[in-house]
Amino acid sequence: MYINGADLRAMRQDAGLTTVKMAELAKVKTRKTYENWEKNIGAPSMNQFIAMCVGCNYNSSKFVKMAVESEGQTDSLNVIAARK
Repeated sequence: MYINGADLRAMRQDAGLTTVKMAELAKVKTRKTYENWEKNIGAPSMNQFIAMCVGCNYNSSKFVKMAVESEGQTDSLNVIAARK
């Protein structure tokens, strides 16, 4: 399994941020781009993902490790476990 839109949404909601703030963290021009990522339309680059993790106070390494270890599972990640 890879990090998907539901995981990004869970991270954003846990951090109490808006889609506008997440778009700013990822340095995309509009919130629509970020909202598309939450709908699994496109995906952030690694740099954008790390910037969002930092902005949400998440450990990006833990987040990615969870995704790699859960490969083949269909459930969303427990993103809270990646919180700093």
